[in-house]
Amino acid sequence: MIEAIVNLDVEELYRQRGLLNCTMCGYGPVASAIVAAKEMGAQKASLLKYATSGDVTGDFSSVVGYGSIIIKR
Repeated sequence: MIEAIVNLDVEELYRQRGLLNCTMCGYGPVASAIVAAKEMGAQKASLLKYATSGDVTGDFSSVVGYGSIIIKR
């Protein structure tokens, strides 16, 4: 799903959400942000950092992922 966000591809974000065996909090607001950013001239996005709760705790049996993405013109 991160790749779809970085590619500013809302349709792919929703497609992946339906196909992958995972969840994403705030997919609606993220999709809205992508649409609004594109309306304001955004053409690209970059992943700044991705980590999981397992990176901190060492327990990878069940993790939450966190991504930081910047959208640019």
